[in-house]
Amino acid sequence: MNSENIKKWFLDNDNKLLFLLMVFTICFKLYYFLKLGSQPIWWDEGDYLAIAKVWALNQPIPEWWAHFTGMRPVLIPLIWAGMFKLGVTEIVLRFFTLLLPSIFSVYLVYAVGRDMYGKKAGLIAGLMMSVYWVFTFYSYRLLTDIPSIFLGMLCMYFFWSIYITKNKNYGLYLSAFFGILAFSTRFPLSLVLISIAIYLLFIKKISLFKDRTIWKAGLVGLLTLSPYLIYFIYTKFYLFQFYFGEGAVSIKQAVQWNIIPMLFSFLNPAKDLTSAQAPIYYSFWGFAFLLGIFAIYKLILGFDIFFHQKDKKFNADFFLLLFLIVHLIFYIIIFRAANDRWLLMLMPPIFILSAKGTQFLYEIIKPYSKEVALFLVALLLFGGVYFNMAHTSSLISQTYGSFGEVKAGGEWVKENSEPDAKVITASIVQNQYYSERDSYDFYVNDSGIKYCWDLNGALNVSNSFCMNETEKRFNEKIVKINPDYYIISAYERAFTPQWAYDYPQRYNLTFLQGFSDVNGNPILIIYGFNKK
Repeated sequence: MNSENIKKWFLDNDNKLLFLLMVFTICFKLYYFLKLGSQPIWWDEGDYLAIAKVWALNQPIPEWWAHFTGMRPVLIPLIWAGMFKLGVTEIVLRFFTLLLPSIFSVYLVYAVGRDMYGKKAGLIAGLMMSVYWVFTFYSYRLLTDIPSIFLGMLCMYFFWSIYITKNKNYGLYLSAFFGILAFSTRFPLSLVLISIAIYLLFIKKISLFKDRTIWKAGLVGLLTLSPYLIYFIYTKFYLFQFYFGEGAVSIKQAVQWNIIPMLFSFLNPAKDLTSAQAPIYYSFWGFAFLLGIFAIYKLILGFDIFFHQKDKKFNADFFLLLFLIVHLIFYIIIFRAANDRWLLMLMPPIFILSAKGTQFLYEIIKPYSKEVALFLVALLLFGGVYFNMAHTSSLISQTYGSFGEVKAGGEWVKENSEPDAKVITASIVQNQYYSERDSYDFYVNDSGIKYCWDLNGALNVSNSFCMNETEKRFNEKIVKINPDYYIISAYERAFTPQWAYDYPQRYNLTFLQGFSDVNGNPILIIYGFNKK
């Protein structure tokens, strides 16, 4: 783009606003990146990072390996392993695989919203995405959420903005490609491609199966998926056993209709961590979303027009509504569980519908008073911006530094041990990542005492047999693996049996190092086994 084209581009006021949106997004994201770039990792982060380091450093396979590589998608750990091989640091990982994708995702939300309902709708949706507290908070956590949202949005962008809007076949091929990559990053992202497939079935009906472009896109998807299919076979489809097998936690729960009001609590952030307790008048974006749902009433009234494709003006409404329904059916009825970050892929369509609702409000009031209409739109939009930014600041300040003692403990072990040292700790994946030493937990894989642990991994402390028997089996494990260090901490209580806390005193382990919080309270203690 030459200077004349740039000047011409900036003559459009909406383009100026897009430029300001992206500058604001970059500054906002960079501010927290500089603050949080080296924050301690949590358990789920440790899963992916420990796997990546084992591959990168050619470490021995830990005892927990099959479980975590079976239940976790491996694309991101593979990418991180390659980056570790190149010698990059953790902050570089955060920059390239979290910060940049989070910034580009804001633009993609804008672009899809623009091509559905116009530039102003895209700008509103993009601004909502840029400051949304869940999206911001996890933009600095080394998890798969942000990369998967980025890939999911690329899938949506190439489908809607290139294939549907511009009628370019390559858009569908790239949509299939990025959709499979999104699935390979986070399994529920398969719902994006499922939503697209159902939409195409409604639009094209039986001709869908005669369309060569569809078949070519399916082939692209299959080729992209083929490495993962081989991996599924190699792991004996452990993924499906873990999430949907007899031992799965989710299928033993009731149908989770509470996920619907949960979405509104995410759109309705308070200044503390209990966002659901915020007064309803804080829910600016929740109100905008309801207006957006109401604004598609013409789709319901004119469904026959849409179904027979006599007019394509309802297609965007139907696609967004279908997208929401497919995701909600999965999380409410099939998987029966969700939390804030699991539902992140739902937010771009919600924000685009909220933008439509905001425009709908403006058009209703504008004939009576343009000033009042602008005021109400600004109130809805920036009221939500304020509370999301305030909640983000509160949440980050309360969680920053958590698990810092686990990080310090792992780094101490790395500095004070040989590479073949073995560690007993409840924080197995974080310690494996920080210490680069083989890490074992307090568990013993024995089907005879499986009933002693609940579905979440907590030991039944009321059962004396379970207490005694699990410690006995643990001692047998100690003899077998001959560990060097024993770490006990205030973290991972669900994975720490009650007998583990006074185990060092009862078995005369040697105190080596301790880490306390700012008030001097002991948080993590490292002991050494007295080897003969």
